[in-house]
Amino acid sequence: MALFASTEWIHSRSLIGEERVLTLNRIQTKIAISHLWVEEYVTGDVVDLDEIQDNLDSSTALLTSIGKQAKQSQRLLNQSEHVIVQETLAQAMASVMQFTRISKRRIAGIDNAEDVGIGSSIDEKFDAVFATTLSSLRSLEHVYQSALERNESRSQLMVRAIVIAWLLIVTLAVGGLWHRARREEAAERALLESESRLLQSQKMDAVGRLAGGIAHDINNHLAAITMQCEVVKLRAAEGDPIVERMDSITAIGAKSADLIQRLLAFSRRQPVQPEVFRVQRVVFGMQKMLESLIGEDIQLQVDCNDGVWSVQMDPSQLEQILLNLIINARDAMPAGGRINVTVENLRVEQMDDGQNAIPPGDYISLTVSDQGSGIPVDIADKIFEPYFTTKDQSTSSGLGLATVHGIVTQNRGHIRLDSAEGQGATFQIYLVRSGYAETEEVVQSANEMVQAAESIGILLVEDNQELCAATQEILHEFGYIVIVAADGEEALTLFDNNSDAINLVITDIVMPGIGGKELADRLRKRQPSLPILFVSGYNDDVMLRHGVEAGGVDFLAKPFTATDLANTVQNVLNRPGKTD
Repeated sequence: MALFASTEWIHSRSLIGEERVLTLNRIQTKIAISHLWVEEYVTGDVVDLDEIQDNLDSSTALLTSIGKQAKQSQRLLNQSEHVIVQETLAQAMASVMQFTRISKRRIAGIDNAEDVGIGSSIDEKFDAVFATTLSSLRSLEHVYQSALERNESRSQLMVRAIVIAWLLIVTLAVGGLWHRARREEAAERALLESESRLLQSQKMDAVGRLAGGIAHDINNHLAAITMQCEVVKLRAAEGDPIVERMDSITAIGAKSADLIQRLLAFSRRQPVQPEVFRVQRVVFGMQKMLESLIGEDIQLQVDCNDGVWSVQMDPSQLEQILLNLIINARDAMPAGGRINVTVENLRVEQMDDGQNAIPPGDYISLTVSDQGSGIPVDIADKIFEPYFTTKDQSTSSGLGLATVHGIVTQNRGHIRLDSAEGQGATFQIYLVRSGYAETEEVVQSANEMVQAAESIGILLVEDNQELCAATQEILHEFGYIVIVAADGEEALTLFDNNSDAINLVITDIVMPGIGGKELADRLRKRQPSLPILFVSGYNDDVMLRHGVEAGGVDFLAKPFTATDLANTVQNVLNRPGKTD
């Protein structure tokens, strides 16, 4: 801009000498830029070759125009200066043409696999010709500047313009190189972070596939055991000791089911039943249990007000998050201390601290901090890996923080860790704010469900014979009329023959032949408003899993109790009919 302003000032006053100096300065700039770009091109950078050619051609043209306007220069130069200009102009023209030839040869040499790189013989000649060219141009410039000194005020203005222009060029060049170095450094950091996240994702996916592969069968067996125990309890007389034994078996089954749920949670394959609720409902509901869990030597401080937004997720998942983080904090403070739990609204504009790139939006922040031993830097990137633990492996499964990470990710949330060895640890969970109203929780006991069920027909589709028999008996005990199908094909046939008598379909998701989702699609074509309850210990169907997470289908996770089954069936039957 300064050079342009100087040019306009010179032209407006028809000062030939100043115009010559400006032209020579432009030629030097174009030659210098061409030299820089040719050097970058031979080292592998991407440059505009057409721009280099234009600079070289325009430099030659400008220099030629100075020679053609020699008579005009006589108005400014004396005789000796005019002779010097003629001689130096011839040298400069020869140097520029030689510089142009070498530049083109180096550019062409890349395609011809010639040795034209830094340090080659042609590179040395290239630099020497460049120096000679600039020297000749500067000599010409010096002659014109000497003439301009006779007009001091104008000469000073011209010199300032040239200095400013050169400073701008140097500043832009240095700034460009600095900016490129910063970009390369940032790109390398981003690549390393991306590779780390990809490796973590692949680990989680591999273990998740392993867990998912066995979860379905294990949960079928556990569900069959639990259902058989429930049948025995329902048929036992009051005070019969067999009831206590059945409760013990059911409790053992529940522990096994919890382990399966942990495996599915950290792998983000856990079937969920989301609802809209306020986080403080779960936090305050668990406070007394957590206080008894951490012991008397640890103080639990909960900070949560009534204005916290709602979230949409499975409340049991939030309980798992809070329980695992509190247990982790307790184990980090064997000598006692304080655990702070803070729940607050948080509006994020944009955040990327290397752990997580958190997009803009409204979040509920759940923070759990302790005064424990902290987490060393060298293991901070491993703590969310499954089965990684620094505790005694006989007392820790290594699934606690992996489960937290899996649940948070499954619910589109984010997790950040702030810790240093000996300075405690702070885990901050970002849960996405829900735009829906809070779900009202309605729970009835199993005995309350045994009403008006005599005329309700249920088509039960389950390929596991033991579980099918036990579920059928439970439904019979509650008074439902049950038609049993071992697979999807048989279910379609039975429905076609008994459609008027079937009010609800309960189907497993993963079955040989026609699976649960395909069966549901076919039945809905026959009867769009037919209620369908999906039952599974693990959901392999991606489309259906998305529907479950969004609350779009009715789902009951295996293993379940008689009360769970009765409540869910009653809720589905009492809900207005769906057409989707």
